[in-house]
Amino acid sequence: MNLLGNLIPVIFMNMKYIITEVQYDRLLNQYSLIWVRRRYDLVRESLMETYDLMKSSICSIDDYERFEKEFFHVMMECLHHHYYVDEVFDYGSVLEILTDLFYVECTEFYFKGRSKC
Repeated sequence: MNLLGNLIPVIFMNMKYIITEVQYDRLLNQYSLIWVRRRYDLVRESLMETYDLMKSSICSIDDYERFEKEFFHVMMECLHHHYYVDEVFDYGSVLEILTDLFYVECTEFYFKGRSKC
């Protein structure tokens, strides 16, 4: 019991470090997060457009990881005409944010579509 009592503060310190590190990474990519938030309606429209474009690809892609990668790259292409003139646009950061935001939607879309193949 004493070992557990000594271990809990160590676990919380490590968790605090991990959370702080993630928050720091988000802070570095804050411009990308602001870009997505300000254009959230456009991002949602591109999500719907991506659904339409990727609908026919579900049965031909057997690997979910490959589908996910393709899905989010298509989504970024749908957004292309909104960001191509932005000189400080960070493609990788926005792609990462969109993946975080819409991972569940992508997963549900893929497996629901695969069940119909």
